[in-house]
Amino acid sequence: GFYEEADELYALAVAEGHLTWAVVDHATRKPESSSQLTLDLHGMTSAIAHSAVRVALQREIQSAGRNEISAEIGGGATSTPWERDVIIVTGKGKRSERHLRPVLRPEVQRMLVEEFYPPMGTVSVPGNMGALRVPAEDVGAWMDHQREQKGVRLMAVAEMLKKISSGSRLRSVLTRRSKGVAAAIANAATSA
Repeated sequence: GFYEEADELYALAVAEGHLTWAVVDHATRKPESSSQLTLDLHGMTSAIAHSAVRVALQREIQSAGRNEISAEIGGGATSTPWERDVIIVTGKGKRSERHLRPVLRPEVQRMLVEEFYPPMGTVSVPGNMGALRVPAEDVGAWMDHQREQKGVRLMAVAEMLKKISSGSRLRSVLTRRSKGVAAAIANAATSA
């Protein structure tokens, strides 16, 4: 629905350089920060921040999935648990309409609880009221659920393809169409 369209637009805007990518590149930061994923939402509207969080987490799932496939091919483990906290920098609200009344922080917290399943909790980053920490366990549970749902969808598609390839579904569609065509020809012949 609308979330998918919004997320696609966000990804396109980032790809074309109109918006900044929310994920902070840890190669340019302190080495100890590589143990966490950091999303910087400074200056974003609520709607853009929503898409930034969803797209970043989805891409992390895809990245983790590619790493799992590489490990599988190399003979490693088939599933690696998520072990990194996610830090979401929302800002303190200095530029909000109601000075020092953050807009993104409560909105992101609400989104993570109400729009993600299982819900993801947040805690304040000590010494930084402009940042939230999502525990690795919550992110991991959400990622596992996403993988499971993807598996369910893939099984449904496989079942549909199986029915189509077995010929029974295709045969029934062709039979109905040929009966419809035969009836149309018969009607045309009697009315002429």
